[in-house]
Parts: sequence; structure tokens; C-alpha cells
Amino acid sequence: MYDYGWSELERLWRAARTVAGEIVGVSGQADVVEAARMLATDTGSRVDADDVVGWLRDRLDWTLERVDGTAFLLPADIREVDIVVPRAAKGVVYYTPGAPDGSVRSKIVWTLPAGATSVPTWQELTSLHHEGVPGHHLEHAVNRANTSLHPWQRYLCEIHGYAEGWAHYSEALSDELGLLRTPAERLGMLLGQLWRTVRIVADIGLHTGRPVRRNEVTDRTEWTPEIARDFLVHYGLVDPATARFEVDRYLGWPGQALAFKVGAKLWDEARTASGASALDFHTRALALGPMGLAPLRDSLLHDSMKEDA
Repeated sequence: MYDYGWSELERLWRAARTVAGEIVGVSGQADVVEAARMLATDTGSRVDADDVVGWLRDRLDWTLERVDGTAFLLPADIREVDIVVPRAAKGVVYYTPGAPDGSVRSKIVWTLPAGATSVPTWQELTSLHHEGVPGHHLEHAVNRANTSLHPWQRYLCEIHGYAEGWAHYSEALSDELGLLRTPAERLGMLLGQLWRTVRIVADIGLHTGRPVRRNEVTDRTEWTPEIARDFLVHYGLVDPATARFEVDRYLGWPGQALAFKVGAKLWDEARTASGASALDFHTRALALGPMGLAPLRDSLLHDSMKEDA
């Protein structure tokens, strides 16, 4: 997995620099930070804070129309989700599934930092795909509608490798499904992928003593919390305060943050192995319900082998 993390870091960084070239208008690769600075002043890549709820709802509805019947079989009640945009000290985005008895609806919560007057939609759209559709909300809605599952799987099961892996897989899938409209939105998705990839090399490196490999951040070969934070700032354009929190998280909860990228890797590899269309694979795979990655791998690959036979 450490090898995979470094190869992904190189692949995604090349892709991000190529998209940055499209944004700044040069042939080939360009500085990602320069592209981000240009987008910071581009009014077409931002939305006023007062309009965030409408933008999120419009984009979610458009996304549902795009994927319905082409990549997923959507449950009838999937549009029954509230979008809540409170203010807080720091902006975070998260999803809460609805109550099993229907007394509380599912929510996508999009917290705006206190004082923020606008939101960089190009950078934040990938969070909507992660928390909403095709990510957490879609997965939970499918589980709730699947009466063949045990109630524990339908309503209570929260295995990070499965759920966060699915949501992270959904971020990259959004590009394939045509849910990213501009190079700027594609760059935002790639930065999110880079953030989760840095987790792999930093988490494993900090806890196992594996050496830092060739990179653009440091010549040192021994991981430290400071180097891990610098990696997040450089490759994911994560702000320094968030980078500090992230590295403290890795140190305090080893392996948890890896669930995003490790789970996504399994979803992607299983789909490739199946050879099925997006619609067929997603329908069959999500019907299995939440489970650990080992039984999920066995179930998905077993189904593929049966079809080949």
C-alpha cells in the first residue's frame, strides 16, 4: 500500500499540473498554486454565501438526472434529503442519514466559515459528490431501500473502508460520469484525491519508519509531523491549520484515514475486474450492503468469476 500511495501521488500530481495548464492557458503542465490563485479571483468559480443552498440543490438535482438509469438505479426517495448551511468557526461538510422510521430526513450539512462571503465552488464540488451523490447519500438511500438486507446493514452499519471508500471512489467517478463541467472543477477533484493519497504515505511512514521517497517538498528521508503537514499543504493545497489537525488525527488514530483511499482502491479494482458496465456493477455491488473490505472483495470477485465461467 505504501508503494501504491507513492505511485498515486505521482500520477495525480501530473494530472493536476496538466489541468492547471488548461486553466492558466499554457500548453502542457503548469503550477497548481498559480491556477488556484487565478480561480480565487474568478467570479464564475465562486458562489455568494447567501446562494449556497440554491446552488447545492440545483447541482444535486442535476447530478441525479445525469446518473439515474445510466450509472445507478436510484431509489424512489433519494431526493428526500435536506441541505443545511450553518455558520461555524471553520467550514466542514458532512452527511447524516435519516432515521429508520422516517421521522428525521437525511441531511447534507455544508458549514460555512464565519465571515465567509462566498464559496469556491470549483474546490468544494467534490465534497458534494462525496457526501451526496454518488457518495454517502446514494449509498445510504440504496441500503435503506434494500429490504433483503439485515436491519443492521440497512441502517446502522458504518465500516469506514466500505463507506468512506465508496464516497472517495465516487469523487473520481464523477469525472467519468460527466459531473465535472470545467477544468477548474476537475482540479478541485484532483486536489481532494491528492489529499487522501498523502494520507497513505504520511500515515504509513510516520508509524512504520518507512523512508520518505523523492518528492518536491523535502530532501529528508525520515518522516516527521512537520513534513507530513508540508506534504498536505503542497500537494493538496490544504491550509496549514487543517494540515496540522490532519496529522494529529493520523498520529492519534493510525490507519483510520487510510480507509478512504484503500476502500476506493478496492471499489475501482473490483469494477475493472468485473468488466461490467457502470450500471450493472454498481447495482450488483451496492446490493450486497455494507461489510468489511475482505468479505466485500471476496463477494465482488466471486461474482465476477462466476460470470466469466
